[in-house]
Amino acid sequence: MKIIKPIVLAAMVGLTTACGQMVEVGPAEIGKIMTKDGYQEGTIGTSKFRLPWCWAYCDKLVTLDVSDNRIQEQMSIFMPEDKLKMDVTVQATVSLSPTKTESLFGTITPVQDPGMFSDDQEALIPLDKVYTTYAQNLILTQTREYLTKYTIAEVASSLEKINADLRAILSDELSTKTPFIVRSLGIVDIKYPNIITDAQENAAKRREMIQQEEAQLEISKVQLERELQEARLQRQIDLEKAEGEAAAQKIQREVVDSRVMELRRLENERLWIERWDGKLPVTAMGDAIPMVNLTK
Repeated sequence: MKIIKPIVLAAMVGLTTACGQMVEVGPAEIGKIMTKDGYQEGTIGTSKFRLPWCWAYCDKLVTLDVSDNRIQEQMSIFMPEDKLKMDVTVQATVSLSPTKTESLFGTITPVQDPGMFSDDQEALIPLDKVYTTYAQNLILTQTREYLTKYTIAEVASSLEKINADLRAILSDELSTKTPFIVRSLGIVDIKYPNIITDAQENAAKRREMIQQEEAQLEISKVQLERELQEARLQRQIDLEKAEGEAAAQKIQREVVDSRVMELRRLENERLWIERWDGKLPVTAMGDAIPMVNLTK
């Protein structure tokens, strides 16, 4: 029995090895089988299968990620017109061209995936290694070359146009010179020099102060116009009151003057009567009767 057990275990290991290791090509991946003589022809799409059984040298599955990936590059660019540095962040979504993926298996060395628990029968070609090998330097140099044609002010005021032009330039460069195609690309962040941002902040503060002063001036203008209108209205009221009082006084004076004249007339008549000696004046026609209005 002691001899049979090791034989059985060896047989089981041999059968397991003979069946081959279970491997998988995941979604958005392609794979190739690497044999002792090199890669087999053709690529393998999403699937699960077992590698051929082996004793000494075993075949290996090498996978390559062909999904869309987002990359981001930060760079500091010296702007010749302004003689200042500007920090720019370019972001792009790229993927591998289906017509150029198979050639990468022969130009990029695969590495063992740290997440794989198998032995050396599975490996991968890291997409970031493909990117740094072919595309990164091209994106950096083309972006710098294009942006240095402008001033910082032009970049700030024409960012939409610059993004469209930069996208067209890099799409063409990457598709012709690298295995990548561009899905989207643009400048997502710009850090302008402090001297420019400080000047813009100061200008914004001045504009805000001017707007506040103009607003205060409008408020003062409205207040003064209201006060002027109130003063005009008060003067009109005072004038009408004065005219009314003057008219009343004129009427009163006229009434008083007529009464005074009548009083004086009566007083004169009274004095005349008091002073009359009862004699009628003598005229050529004879005695005359004084004409006295006794009804008054």
